[in-house]
Amino acid sequence: MQASNPLKRIAFGSPNSPTEECVFCRIRDRKAASNIVYEGAKYFAFLDAFPFSRGHTLVCPQKHGETIWDMEEGDIAELFQAASRISKAVVAAVGADGFRFIQNNGEAADQVVAHVHVHVIPIKMADRKRFMGREHFSPEEMEETARAIRTNLGLG
Repeated sequence: MQASNPLKRIAFGSPNSPTEECVFCRIRDRKAASNIVYEGAKYFAFLDAFPFSRGHTLVCPQKHGETIWDMEEGDIAELFQAASRISKAVVAAVGADGFRFIQNNGEAADQVVAHVHVHVIPIKMADRKRFMGREHFSPEEMEETARAIRTNLGLG
């Protein structure tokens, strides 16, 4: 059963504002530019515009909700199953040695966009103890990375 969400509402795309203002919903609806790597009936994934590493991917439910408390438990499990499948393609695409899942809920947890999402962050051994700062990749590098992930997902 879905519980009400007592977490403080945050600035970007709160369920209290229209869905068309949510940047992730705008990406889902192709109204904002992004490098989408996966799209299914319930979940979609795209490269983070401000990545911690090459291949940093966000996996989101198609249905708008701010935190995992806005989701049914079975849907949370399916979100992480999708993230797991996508993580294998991300790691293979960028030649990583491991990966992190990060899932923030609420402003206090550093959630920036108020749409449920799981970060899949590929990590190489050389970067294992390094501070994870935001990186910049050219549009061509981002598209090349997205293409490699789609290929590893069997999506061509």
